[in-house]
Amino acid sequence: MDDNTKNTQASAQQDGQQDSQNGTQQPEKLFTQADVDRIINNRLARMKQDMDTAEQYRRERDDARRELEQYKNDAFLASKGVKDIDKDYVTFKAMQLVDDNTSFQQAVENFLKENPRFTGRGFTVVSTGSSALNFGSGGASADADIRKAMGLKG
Repeated sequence: MDDNTKNTQASAQQDGQQDSQNGTQQPEKLFTQADVDRIINNRLARMKQDMDTAEQYRRERDDARRELEQYKNDAFLASKGVKDIDKDYVTFKAMQLVDDNTSFQQAVENFLKENPRFTGRGFTVVSTGSSALNFGSGGASADADIRKAMGLKG
């Protein structure tokens, strides 16, 4: 016999003697295929449940982030004077202008510069205090002035 085989046999005999000295011998535990399948299926089920739970947490987190972003956008639109009735439309149009280089706030400002009517401050009426037509004090003379301006007789 070679030296490795002698060393292995001697080691095995020593282990056997130590086990018999302790009075207990550890039997090797064997699993059936059904046991292995059950263990693997249980572990896979736990992993799937953990993944589903993690995915649910991710969805809830993303929903909360979107809702917070919407509140911030609504507050920004209100600070710019956008009426409540126009907020959805202005948000829609501004989101079309958003890209990697343009934030929502910049897009809103650009949109409102081009469309000031959505701020509630878009149209102002300026009166010079004089009229192109002199309508007088009203009544019959006002009718006559209107007819005259329209080129009608009468």
